[in-house]
Amino acid sequence: MRRCGFSVEVIVTGDEIMFGRIVDTNSGWIARRASELGTGLRRVTCVGDDVDEIGDALRGALSRGSDMVIFTGGLGPSEDDLTVEAIGRALGRRVALDPVAVEKIRRIYAERGVSDTARGERMARVLEGSTAIPNPVGMSTGMVLREGGTTIVTFPGIPAEMQAMFEEHVAPVIGGRSGSRHAARTVTARVVFKDFFPVYHQMQRDYPDVYLKNAATPPESPEERSREKDIKVDVVVEGATAGECEAGLEAVLAEFGRRLGEVGGKLLT
Repeated sequence: MRRCGFSVEVIVTGDEIMFGRIVDTNSGWIARRASELGTGLRRVTCVGDDVDEIGDALRGALSRGSDMVIFTGGLGPSEDDLTVEAIGRALGRRVALDPVAVEKIRRIYAERGVSDTARGERMARVLEGSTAIPNPVGMSTGMVLREGGTTIVTFPGIPAEMQAMFEEHVAPVIGGRSGSRHAARTVTARVVFKDFFPVYHQMQRDYPDVYLKNAATPPESPEERSREKDIKVDVVVEGATAGECEAGLEAVLAEFGRRLGEVGGKLLT
């Protein structure tokens, strides 16, 4: 399947992820949205709350000439929220506070009866030369800046905040730079196991521009191969417009279902 020339990398930060205390869902969500907008992720990197590690991850992305690098996490008020400082050190830029974000934080703290806002104001950190990205859901401010030919974006690690900020500030950029769109669906082939793969592999040969990938299927005994199974299949179709993608996806699924029907199976969508 053809990949769009616009390249995106995601850098996920947080010791809680590296220790396995929480599961990173942000990169998967961004991957899905980026695909729908017409591009795919080049790489996802996870690092802990360490200035040097975060800086190394950014320098690696820059060395690969990525068009966009998206950071998630490390924008909160804690002392170990170090994403802004790490990017600043890597790029030689000073940390500043966005005045609009500071005012928002002070107002919210006042409403909650908190007078000491110094710690909270860490959530307003940006770098000199960047543009602040307001957070419509929470208080941690993101930012966007250019370094050479790369756009660097920072988002909070809280999924709801990241998603809202992505849709408003990044989705239009990716959509505007991508020359195509994608439509995707996960379907279920209900068919005798041994009859699935001849149909599946022929579909892959007949539709080389469509991404068709079945879920992992361990080796089965001859008896099990003769039983009806439910096999998950991911299908991704590329096109010039969202409408073209959806139409193409429906056509591929209809043909897949027709061929499964010829061997006694069916496609559950």
